[in-house]
Amino acid sequence: MKQTKLTAKFLGACAIGSALLLTGCEVGDGSGTNTSAGAVEYPTKKINILAPGSTGGGWDTRARAIQAGLGECDVTDQSVSVTNVPGAGGTIGLSEFVDHTADPYNLMVMDTVTMLGGIVRNDSHYDLSELTPIAGLTVARTAVVVPADSPLKSMADLRKAFKDDPKALSWAGGSLGGPDHLMAALLAKHDGVDISDLNYVATGGGGEVVSLLLSGSAKVAVSTYTELASQIDAGDIRPLAVTGTERKKGLDAPTLEELDLGDIDSASTGGILAPPEVSSEDADAVTAMVEKLHGTSCWTEALEKNAWEDALSSREEFATTIAEDKAKVEEILDELELKE
Repeated sequence: MKQTKLTAKFLGACAIGSALLLTGCEVGDGSGTNTSAGAVEYPTKKINILAPGSTGGGWDTRARAIQAGLGECDVTDQSVSVTNVPGAGGTIGLSEFVDHTADPYNLMVMDTVTMLGGIVRNDSHYDLSELTPIAGLTVARTAVVVPADSPLKSMADLRKAFKDDPKALSWAGGSLGGPDHLMAALLAKHDGVDISDLNYVATGGGGEVVSLLLSGSAKVAVSTYTELASQIDAGDIRPLAVTGTERKKGLDAPTLEELDLGDIDSASTGGILAPPEVSSEDADAVTAMVEKLHGTSCWTEALEKNAWEDALSSREEFATTIAEDKAKVEEILDELELKE
């Protein structure tokens, strides 16, 4: 099979990305800065941020980092709330979010691959192309981990056990069709393991992954480093590999690139969306606020604390990223026979 890497550029994506830029998504110079005579003041009232995942998960962590930074670093004096609506790979939250038509005071955090996988797997009635891109913000590191007392001491051990008896190796990770699931599936494909033999347990993220691992219900887990860091530091679980171009400082684990497994890296860009039909002026104003947050010490600290790679992008660039990842997710899920 020709391996597909989710971080690679997808030919023709710009044309697809342009299709995402509906009336509420059109941009001028792509800077996200309000400089026109029609610029609007924002925010002038409370902002609501939807995290379409469970408390403690990656989306929740990003939403609360944004919430904290907006207030603590004086980006705005307006109040900011976070609401969690988990389930079905983010599509339950998405179905509620689309009802806030044209309202720039309701925002949603998400990750491209994670939510797109949920949309495809759950045959959602809604699509990200209906929403208004605001900005891309981060790419999160992902770690492959095992319990501290696991006999699997390396990725080589894991791959051997996977090939020898794939059904006996239970995996825990995020939602079906999300980046964790795709990484496990891509490893199976890479090593000639039948996809139907992949024993994958999907969770809502956060502590659920760790609980399955520590209880013995799963033998290996794939999740964002942020969600696993405290248990890694405590010595309860052990990392076998991490994503990223370089090793993470202070973490004794090779990167997938080092192990010639870069093709299974299912990187997902985290960002912010507004509801459908938000005007260009309002969307520009929200983006300007996000860019202001990005320049603060609060956000710098959040990047470091959560092991996020900085991936700030304009509305237009983020729309293109969504379109690229949509095409790639659909291709991979179809190729790996993971689509419903």
